[in-house]
Amino acid sequence: MKTQLDLLERDYVTRNSPLVLAAMRGREFTADDIHGVVEPPSNQNWYGVLFAAIRRQLVKVGYRPSTRKEANGRVVAVWRVA
Repeated sequence: MKTQLDLLERDYVTRNSPLVLAAMRGREFTADDIHGVVEPPSNQNWYGVLFAAIRRQLVKVGYRPSTRKEANGRVVAVWRVA
């Protein structure tokens, strides 16, 4: 059974997907950059769900180290909106 929280979180992805695509159009970005475009979700995993929702509209153009302190410099993909 779906809870109201589940529906709100799904709404988070629906509401923010167009915002991310509009903000990133015409430039290269990483998943790290999404953190600065949308409001933080109730759980950090929702950033991944949001990214997965827009993934088919993106083209991978390379890799670079993450700029987020929490990522400890791991390599992340660089994308652009197709």
